[in-house]
Amino acid sequence: MTYTVDQFGPNDLLTSKKEGTRRIKYETAKTSFFESREFRMFKDFDIPAGTTETMKVVSTKDTIVEVFGASLILGSLRIELVVGGTDGNDFTETLPVFQTNRTSASVDTTPSVTFQNGGTHTGGTVSDVILLVAGSPARQAREVTATEERPLGFAPGTFYIRLISTGSSNAEGVFRARWEEL
Repeated sequence: MTYTVDQFGPNDLLTSKKEGTRRIKYETAKTSFFESREFRMFKDFDIPAGTTETMKVVSTKDTIVEVFGASLILGSLRIELVVGGTDGNDFTETLPVFQTNRTSASVDTTPSVTFQNGGTHTGGTVSDVILLVAGSPARQAREVTATEERPLGFAPGTFYIRLISTGSSNAEGVFRARWEEL
């Protein structure tokens, strides 16, 4: 049996006429998830007031960052995504990266993005900022969450994420990132 829909064409399915950037208008899932090209990481933090914790991110492939943010349960936090600057070459702790699709049908894939913690970094260009205030003391604090709301595309390179405790008490919470590798 064949179905014909009057006046139906590519404009009904695609978001653009431009080749290379057009997408299907409605998708129930992401291809990158099912092709095991989507990864995530998280980092618990407890940063003393007035100090900074820095993560070094090295990517060997183009990536699209889908989630970049934190949940904060105490204190105030400024998250900066930084390119360039001076690396102290003292990043010592490798942070775990997890493949997002861990179903039995998925293929084990090695991520092209690595995260290291525990080092220093100065300067650079801040390319994104997220601010969170949960309050203090603990009995008056409330959990707050903030993430980047749009996808961010990056070429291969080295980037830094600075978690800056900006309040008068420790900043406590969880940083999260999720991305697709192209």
